[in-house]
Amino acid sequence: MRVMALWRVLATALAAATMLAGSWTAVAAADDPPPTAQTVFGGDRPHPVATSVRTNPCQDSAYGLNQHIVIHLFGNRDDMTCTQAFPYGPDSPAGVNTYYPADIADTGSAPLIVLTGGFESSPGMYDRLARQWVSNGFVVVIAYEWFNSLAYVPAAALAVAMSADRDPASPLYQRIDLSRTIFAGHSAGGQASLQIATLLPPLEKTINPDLHVAGVLAIQPAPLAVGALINVPTLFLTGDNDFIVPDFAWVRWWQYNLTFNAPAWIANARGVSHFSVVDELNNYLSAGTAVAWLRYLAFDDESAKSYFVGPNWQLPTDKTYFSVDRNPLANSID
Repeated sequence: MRVMALWRVLATALAAATMLAGSWTAVAAADDPPPTAQTVFGGDRPHPVATSVRTNPCQDSAYGLNQHIVIHLFGNRDDMTCTQAFPYGPDSPAGVNTYYPADIADTGSAPLIVLTGGFESSPGMYDRLARQWVSNGFVVVIAYEWFNSLAYVPAAALAVAMSADRDPASPLYQRIDLSRTIFAGHSAGGQASLQIATLLPPLEKTINPDLHVAGVLAIQPAPLAVGALINVPTLFLTGDNDFIVPDFAWVRWWQYNLTFNAPAWIANARGVSHFSVVDELNNYLSAGTAVAWLRYLAFDDESAKSYFVGPNWQLPTDKTYFSVDRNPLANSID
């Protein structure tokens, strides 16, 4: 009898322990942070990348070594990659680099991203971003000429993309969906992207009947662009460790805050400096948000859209960000 009583006590204790463990598991699950845009969209997607671009460590050149030292002083964790475009090498200082899905002949047309880098940058510094975006099904063209600060730079890249789309000898012949064109840029290139997105929309059908500017991704843009002139959806990405383009300066004063004629969003990432964008993608904490924005604009991806649209949009709860805002026109999107 005593043995049976002992077994009953042990069984009761075991059941209580199991219930307690289950309750702790439920609490732990409830306390788990929600997924961030970085965890959902930060990795590569299925499309293989085709490009003729070749990169090398930036410190292989004297000019690149100087830039390498600077970005590490600003807190970057990874070494940059460069091409041989002058002054990082002996090649032409101006040109356009093209990246596209290697399976584009089988998948049909792809939306276009025109990417412009920052002042003094090498296009190879944005090779990681370009490859990630291509893996998501985009054609990416990067224009460069070292200054990278005015609208003619992304305009040149757009011209190259349109030419490739019309060239029967090109693997991109009739494969670029110009009706889903997005301008993206970092620093001076962000400024240039905002400029071209201001100038181009009234002229787009005159230039090409298929052309339509779907939106802008402005990453820590320089000051020579005004939000009041922008008429397409725009996401401004900033960083709370950025002392060159601080979130509280012109990005808000006369860019985001003055964007009255188009939906606009601004997100200030924790621990992101001005040069984090050229780090490895896992160390550029807004890389996933950038992909989500691009997929929302180009594919109307419901998962991506949920970060920007609706009363319960997810970006404000994303712990990556110190602050997130959107303007009244963005608020009104269903």
